[in-house]
Amino acid sequence: MKILLIDPPFYRFMGLYRYYYPLGLASMSAVLQREGHSVAIYDADYDPDADTVPWSAAAERFDTYAGALENDAHSLWREIRDTITYVAPQVVGITMLSVKAPSAAKVAQICKDVNPDTTVVVGADHPSALPGLVLRDSHIDAVVRGEGEDTFLDLINCLDNKSRDNGMDAVAGISYRKGERVVHNPSRPLKDDLDALPHPAIDSILGWDRYQPVDFGAILSSRGCPYRCAFCGVHNVWTRKVRFRSPESVVGEINWLRHTFGTDYISFRDANFTLDRERVLSFCEQLLAKGPSVEWECLTRADLLDEDLLRHMRIAGCVTIRLGIESGDPEVLRRMRKGTDLDRVRRVARLLHKHDFYWSAYLLFGTPSETESSIWRTVEFVREIKPPYVTVARYAPIPGTQMCQELQQAGRLALDVDWAREHNLQFGSNYALAFEPEKFETTMRQVAEVLEDHNRMQSEQLGRTDGRQKVIERRTARPRTWQAASSISAYPDLRGGV
Repeated sequence: MKILLIDPPFYRFMGLYRYYYPLGLASMSAVLQREGHSVAIYDADYDPDADTVPWSAAAERFDTYAGALENDAHSLWREIRDTITYVAPQVVGITMLSVKAPSAAKVAQICKDVNPDTTVVVGADHPSALPGLVLRDSHIDAVVRGEGEDTFLDLINCLDNKSRDNGMDAVAGISYRKGERVVHNPSRPLKDDLDALPHPAIDSILGWDRYQPVDFGAILSSRGCPYRCAFCGVHNVWTRKVRFRSPESVVGEINWLRHTFGTDYISFRDANFTLDRERVLSFCEQLLAKGPSVEWECLTRADLLDEDLLRHMRIAGCVTIRLGIESGDPEVLRRMRKGTDLDRVRRVARLLHKHDFYWSAYLLFGTPSETESSIWRTVEFVREIKPPYVTVARYAPIPGTQMCQELQQAGRLALDVDWAREHNLQFGSNYALAFEPEKFETTMRQVAEVLEDHNRMQSEQLGRTDGRQKVIERRTARPRTWQAASSISAYPDLRGGV
C-alpha cells in the first residue's frame, strides 16, 4: 500500500527550531518497508530556518499556534494539502501528541477533504490515553494504542487485504469506528526483542537532505519507565515495563548513523538512560572498542548516577547529561511522586562539575501543590548546585496521568480540554492551587528572567554550550544547497512516487 506518515506542525507555526527528526515515524516506516509497503514521511513541523530562543521568548510566540489553527488560509495548511494531494496515499498515519492534537485533527480533516476514501490513523500518547474521545472526530478512522510498529503493520495488512469491516476486529492494539459504534480491540503485547527492529528509515522522510547530520542523532535504546511520577505520560505508550536494546545493537546504529549521514553527536531519548547500570558500562566498553568517535548525551535521574559510572561515561564520549530535578522543594517533589532526594542531587551535581560534564537541570513549575515559596526555593536550589544550563517548563496536564485526573476531579481542569492551550511554553496557569492565574504568570516571568540570566552567566564563565548548539553552529556554517519547503517542489525525491 501507499502510506504517508505525518508529524503535524506545532513549533513551526511559532518559528521555533524543532530538534531532531520524527524518530517514531521513521521506525514505523522501516518496519512497513521491510514488508513491501511504499512509505513516505512528511515532517510538517520542521523548518531549517527557524530560531532557537530562550523559554521566555518562545512563550511570547505561543499564541501564534492557536491563531494558525483558526486560519484555514495559513500557507502551512496549503502546503500540507499540496503534499497530501501529490503523494495520493491510501493510508495516512498522523502523530498526535496532546498539544498537537488540534493540529493533527486539522491534518486529518485535510486528508479527507483531498480524498474521502483515505484511511486516517492516529497514534502516540494522546490517542493511546483517550481513544474514544479522539474517535469522535469523523475524519479519524482508527487509533493505534501504545507501541506502534507491529500494530500499524497489522492494520495496514488488514486494509491491504480489503478486509477493513471484519478484519480490523482481529488487529490487537487498535480502536476504531464500526458504523456508529467505537470498538476497542484488546491491547497488543509489548515487543520483547527491540534488537529485531530495523534501523529507522530516515531516507523515507521527504526532503531528508534539508536536515543537519546532528538532527539524525536521536536514538531510543530502551522503552518504558518504572517510575510513577504523577505528571509524566511516558507510560501511555511504553508502559512501566522497561525493555532494553543490547549494547551491540546501539553501537551498530551509531556506526550506521556516522557512516551514512555523518552524524557525530548522539542524543539518547530514553526516559532514564542509566536505569541499568551494568548495561551502560557495557555500552561504554562496546562504543570505545567498536564504535566511531562520537559525543553523546542522555537524560536520567540523580539517583541513577555514581562517580564510577560517570567516569566511564565521560571516557566513552558522554559530554552532556540532562537531569530531571523538577523542583528544589521537598514537599512539591513528594506530591509529584518524583522520589528524588535533594541531598543526592547535590552530591551528583558536585560529581558532574568534577568530571567536566555540561549538564542541564530540568525544572517543572506550576504543579497543583506549587506555592510562591516553593518556586523561589527551587531558584535558590539552582543557585546552590550551579548547573551550566537550566531548562524551564510550566506544568501542562497530560491525559492518563495521576495529576491530570486529580485536576479534573477537583474541577480545575475541564473534561473537554482545549489541548491547543496545554503546553509548557507558557507563563500562565490555572493549576497551581495556591495562585491566582495572574499572580502565577507574573511570578513565572520573574523566574524566567532570573534563570535565563543564570544560563547566560554560566555560558560566559564556561565558554561553551551544550551539544545541541552544534545544530545551530553547523546550520550557520553550512552553505545552503536547498530552499525552505514552501511547496511540494521542495521535495525532489518524491517526484518518482513513493
